[in-house]
Amino acid sequence: MIDYDTYEEFYDPETYDLICDPFNEDMPTIEQWAKTTGEPLLDLACGTGRMSIHLALKGYEVTGVDIVPQMIARAQQKAADRGASIDFVVSDARDFHLHKQFPFIFMIMNAFQFLPARPDHEAMLACVREHLTPDGYFLFETRNPSPRNLYEPRHPQAEHYTTVDGRQLITTDHEYYDPMTQIQHCTGHLQFTYADGRTEARTNRVALRYVFPQEMEALLYYNGFKIHTVYGDWQRNPLTAESPAMIYVCQKRD
Repeated sequence: MIDYDTYEEFYDPETYDLICDPFNEDMPTIEQWAKTTGEPLLDLACGTGRMSIHLALKGYEVTGVDIVPQMIARAQQKAADRGASIDFVVSDARDFHLHKQFPFIFMIMNAFQFLPARPDHEAMLACVREHLTPDGYFLFETRNPSPRNLYEPRHPQAEHYTTVDGRQLITTDHEYYDPMTQIQHCTGHLQFTYADGRTEARTNRVALRYVFPQEMEALLYYNGFKIHTVYGDWQRNPLTAESPAMIYVCQKRD
């Protein structure tokens, strides 16, 4: 049972960017597929536009969709600051209708895990099918349900950051995995320290749904997709039991 707002960490997009924006390991693979398929591109659960802006500055036509208005507002400002033209839309990945199709749709940064149950997965996949061209590709990323990901601390040590306005930020977190729901409940603790010594504490909670490989194969098949490729990481190594991620590239099934 999820009795909290699992999107609460996204209501502060500036702090989200401080932690997540430097990540770039996924860019070569996404660029490769964008080059293979051509445009337009759909960045589903685009967050603050990290990948959308990167691709738009490479010359691609990009649409970004995210459920959190604060994230889209931040993405629009970042795109404007960098001179990138992107159509950003506030909408739910389970219920969006853009009235156009795309040869490449991608859903990265483990956004798939914010869909907590099978009906959510099926609704999202139906929307993707609606928006995918007949020969198009859908790429999405989710963490591999390995014992390490499920039961070992993701960040065993506190992490330190400096915000753009000079505050010091220390983050710690802990996780609990419920094997019956396949949901990992993650609690993040953020401690901000101001220049004058004042402190501010926040807590963010996130519910991450895990899907096992055989379960994923059935989920995709019975929702009209065939698997083209599966990577175990962004270096495009094959999926193994110890891989950190499961990155699926799919097409519509006849």
